[in-house]
Amino acid sequence: MRLWPMDVSEISPAKSNSLGRVLSRSRKIKEAIKQAAVRLTSATAVLKHGKRTNSPVHTVEETIAQYEDVENEMARAADDLSQANTALAVEVAERVDIESELADVKTDLAETRDKLSESQTKEYEARQRALHDTLTGLPNRALFDQGLDHGLIQARRHGWGLAVLFIDIDDFKSINDSYGHGVGDDVLLTVANRLRSFVRAEDMVSRWGGDEYVCLLLEVRQEAEVTRLAEKMIGRIAEAFESSGTVLSIGCSIGIAVYPADGETADILLKNADTAMYRAKGAERKVVLFRDTKQG
Repeated sequence: MRLWPMDVSEISPAKSNSLGRVLSRSRKIKEAIKQAAVRLTSATAVLKHGKRTNSPVHTVEETIAQYEDVENEMARAADDLSQANTALAVEVAERVDIESELADVKTDLAETRDKLSESQTKEYEARQRALHDTLTGLPNRALFDQGLDHGLIQARRHGWGLAVLFIDIDDFKSINDSYGHGVGDDVLLTVANRLRSFVRAEDMVSRWGGDEYVCLLLEVRQEAEVTRLAEKMIGRIAEAFESSGTVLSIGCSIGIAVYPADGETADILLKNADTAMYRAKGAERKVVLFRDTKQG
C-alpha cells in the first residue's frame, strides 16, 4: 500500500497507449471479418448459380478456392480476435489494479489528513493548557509576559502609553477557611469573568496566581481613564453573588503602573504595580497609582 499518489510519469507511454492499440486491432479484425463475409456470400451465390446453369468446372474450382481463402482468413481473424481479447483482458486487469491502488492511496491520504488534524488539535490544546489558567481559562503568567513584552515594543514604536494593573482579592483566605475551596473557586471564577468584561480584545487579563490578577491596557492616552476604569472594576467585583447558598460580596485592591512614567521595562512595571496594590489595601478608594505611593 502506497502512502503518496503515483506520479503519472510512472505509467510508460507504451503501456498507457496499449489499450488503444488493442481496440484498434479489434476494429481491424471486425472489418476483415466483414470483408470475408462479403466474399463468402459472393462465392455462395456463384456456387448456387453454377449448379443451376452447369457453370464450367474452372469457375467452380475458383469459387471453392475462394471459399478456402475465406476460411483461412476467418481462422486468422478468429486467432487475432482471441489474442486481442487476451490483451484486452490483461489491460482491464491492470487498470483494475491501478484503480484499487488509487483507492488505497486515497484511503491512506484521508487517514493521514485525519491524523494530522488530530495532531494539530492536540498540539493546540496542549499549547492552550500551557498558556492558560486551568480554573479560570485566563492567560497565565507566561502568556501575560509575552503580551506585556509585545505591548512595550508597540508602545515604544508608536509613542503609546501602557498600563499594568495589579489586582488582589481582599481577605480571600478567610473565604476559603470559612466556606471551603469550592466556594473559593467560585469567587476566583466570578472575579475573572467580571474583570474580563471590562477589557477590549487587544487588552489582557491574567490570573497571576492564587487570588491575584494582572491586567494589561494598551494605547493608554490619559492616566485618569485608567484610574476610572479601575474604580469601576472595584464596584463591579463588589456586587453580591451567591455560591452554594451563601451570598458573598467581594472586595479587592488595585495598584496601577503606567509606561513610561512608572517604568520602562516589564519587570519594573509589574513591581511598581504590585507596590501600588499593597498601598491600595489601606486606602479608602482601593485604587492607587504608583506615583501616589511616593507621595504618601
